[in-house]
Amino acid sequence: MSARDQTTGSAARVSPASAAWPAGRLGEALLAVAERLLPQRRAPRLSDPPADIADGPALSGFVEDAAYQVGLEVEAVDARVVTVRGLLAEGGPVLVAHLDSAAGKSQFLVLLACDRRGAVAEVLGADRGVHRLAAAEIDAWLDHEKRGPDGAAFARFCSAAGLASRDAEKAQRILGSGAGPGRPAVGWALHPAVSRLAERLQQSGASRVVGTALVSYLVGFALMVGSWWLLGAAALQGHLEQGWLWAWAMLLLTFVACRGSGAWAAGRLAVHVGGLVRERLLEGILRLPADQVRVQGVGHLLGTVLEADALDAFARTGGPVLFADAFQLSFGAVVLVLGAAPILHLALLVGWLLLAAGLVRRLYRRLLDWADARMALTDELVETMVGYRTLAAQQPAAQQQEGEDRGLAVYARKQAALDSEMARLSVLLPRGWLVVGVAALAPGFAAGSVPSGPLAVSLGGVLLVYLAFRRVALETGPGLAAAFLGWGRTRSLFKAASQKHEGAENVAVLSMDVDEASAGRRGLLVGRDVSFSYPGRLDPVLRGCNIEIWRRQRILLEGASGSGKSTLGALLCGLRQPSGGLLLLGGFDHHSLRPERWRQRAVGVPQSHENHILSAPLLFNIAMARRWPPCREDEQEIGSICRELGLSDLIARMPGGLQQMVGDSGWQLSQGERSRVCVARALLQQADLRVLDESFATLDPETLDQVLECVVRRSETLVVVSHA
Repeated sequence: MSARDQTTGSAARVSPASAAWPAGRLGEALLAVAERLLPQRRAPRLSDPPADIADGPALSGFVEDAAYQVGLEVEAVDARVVTVRGLLAEGGPVLVAHLDSAAGKSQFLVLLACDRRGAVAEVLGADRGVHRLAAAEIDAWLDHEKRGPDGAAFARFCSAAGLASRDAEKAQRILGSGAGPGRPAVGWALHPAVSRLAERLQQSGASRVVGTALVSYLVGFALMVGSWWLLGAAALQGHLEQGWLWAWAMLLLTFVACRGSGAWAAGRLAVHVGGLVRERLLEGILRLPADQVRVQGVGHLLGTVLEADALDAFARTGGPVLFADAFQLSFGAVVLVLGAAPILHLALLVGWLLLAAGLVRRLYRRLLDWADARMALTDELVETMVGYRTLAAQQPAAQQQEGEDRGLAVYARKQAALDSEMARLSVLLPRGWLVVGVAALAPGFAAGSVPSGPLAVSLGGVLLVYLAFRRVALETGPGLAAAFLGWGRTRSLFKAASQKHEGAENVAVLSMDVDEASAGRRGLLVGRDVSFSYPGRLDPVLRGCNIEIWRRQRILLEGASGSGKSTLGALLCGLRQPSGGLLLLGGFDHHSLRPERWRQRAVGVPQSHENHILSAPLLFNIAMARRWPPCREDEQEIGSICRELGLSDLIARMPGGLQQMVGDSGWQLSQGERSRVCVARALLQQADLRVLDESFATLDPETLDQVLECVVRRSETLVVVSHA
């Protein structure tokens, strides 16, 4: 057993401070975590950050880059309420950074897990050993710098509000997270980076849940068959004694327990699959190219989201039932083989299965036609709502509803065809089987040549298959068809989420590494023979472009409409990658620096139609450029930037100030205010280069001077794109 796997049982010999990793060994700490989570992977050697690194974007950037190199995924956790139980709520390991203001240095604690009561936590110490520490001791160490509200006054407030002691403690920590001079702890959850959905299911423990569900259903169906055989044989032979009834009751009770266990496992599996499907779809949406989103339009994307809902609904409900139906049909076939007419029943069952497949296929085709009509109707409705003013100005009032009427008529016709197909499936499949299954036993029953035992078993098999066909017709059949349809609509999103960044294994640049541009030996951004072509177009927008931007330069990029200046600005910001040539930021290309890190170092403010204000507080729309939730220093800097950009009057008018909801569902901002909010977002991000594309077009001359002065003063290197 290695040293890092040895666990120290005494919490008195090791304190949180002694188990913490210093900032100068942060790279080694992440490497130790990777060795525990990915023992088969050979992690590269990591450089360590400076020993005086403090909380901020530089620290977050280093953790993200270093974790990416060793094959880990990083997810920031809300560490405002610093408790071991809260940090490990979603599992571990969790890396917690804490700034000691008195010593002027940062320390890092690696939390692995805690017990069910949350009283003892396992910590990966700086000696690479696993130590068990009291959770209360860790909480006190992480929280020692926070100063909450006045103790006596706060105690009176909690007493008047009727808060319990635990709730009062949480409230005090929440209020104290931003009240004192100390900074709240910052945490990151670390997980192995996987690219395939099957691997994520394996990590989530889905295989154990599947095994539990399979065993429960197998035992449950066996008990059901046994109870039917016992009761049927006793009834047909005419000796329903008390012992037989007690045995039948015990079998039924055991069957109920097994069915409950199977349903619980199936529900857990559905939660796992549904959550991972949602996560995968979100990854795919965020990785879609901007040009593809622009071409498809809002209405088409909304329809895709609706199809994703159908896929998720099948994962939560129809998927587990489908497995149950498959087991039930299999057991039904076994029961029919043991019955009175095995050959005839098996032949009928095979025929009915083929019939079911044909009916479900027909239902899928009808559903596909109906979904196309719904997609077209949704697309037209959304686009009409977005461009209603243009429609009202260009078309007479009598013609404005013609497109909607045609779409509704097509939709109604496809809906009627779908309803007819579903009615045919729900009636013909289960009831038809019940009729032919019982009819196959009629000759032997009438002649009296069939023993009562096999006859009872055959009736039980027919009913077992009937119940399975009934669920297929009413639940799993339509659900399976909808799932296939949803998969066809969302397959592009899953494909986008599965794409792995080229050269990910060769990425060797950390955010703390000093590049040649920082040392002044080359330009910050250098392009040689850069070209770019849009998909589907033969002629490139840019060809043979050479550019060199040095630190602290201010560049005005002018050109006529369609000359490619906005495309060049997007290339500089990393929103697009060149089709040819070489483009370097700080001496590194996209593959060495990673597209995410490129876009953090080179920030762009696109044109107004490509900038988005989310339906969230104004503070979130600005602070998302750095981190969320923001600390007190971030909020102070946001207020300062807003004042310099002339947004003070807007904030004063809004009832909630910076906490006011903005966007489509909240406070409506003017075009000039929207552009200044986007500029504030870019200024808050600590970047080496800022590219502003027509960001001043909606501003009046007086506001333009004020905004431009702020942008020039706060930007180290600046590129402004404008019309000639």
